Amino acid sequence: MAHYFFDIHDTRFSSVDEDGQECRDRDAVSEHALSILCAVARDKPLDHLHSQLGATVRDVENHVVLTATVSLSITWVGET
Repeated sequence: MAHYFFDIHDTRFSSVDEDGQECRDRDAVSEHALSILCAVARDKPLDHLHSQLGATVRDVENHVVLTATVSLSITWVGET
C-alpha cells in the first residue's frame, strides 16, 4: 500500500493533511478523496454553496497525483 496526503480547500479555507492515509490502489485514493469532500460538505452544506470544494492528493514525494471537486448549488423555483 502507498501513503497519500489529502489536502482540502475551497474559496474560504484550506487544510493541509500532515498525517496522510494508506491506500491500496487508485480506486481507494479516489474514494477516500470524494468521501472526505462529501463529509465536509455534509457538515455545513450552506457554507459551501456556489463554490467548489476541492481535494488535492499528494504522494510521499509531495507530487500531486489527483485532484477532486464537488460543488453544491440551490435554485428556488416558483414563488417563495
